[in-house]
Amino acid sequence: MDLPAELHRRGSDVPDGDVIVARGPLVIMAQGLLALDPEARKCCWIHSAAGDLDAAGAEEQLECWSHPPH
Repeated sequence: MDLPAELHRRGSDVPDGDVIVARGPLVIMAQGLLALDPEARKCCWIHSAAGDLDAAGAEEQLECWSHPPH
């Protein structure tokens, strides 16, 4: 959850095809991605040492993090 992460946006209007929109803890980047309009989410993803997450993956991770371990 506290892993450093970056929220990226891809598009033809940004240098090199993608731009870092925000940096911070993975859980905050996931919340930020899901706060976007559903159409805007399609061109965004989160990058961290744990791998890349799209909006569906971020939503799944947030769901897991919100429940205590069994």
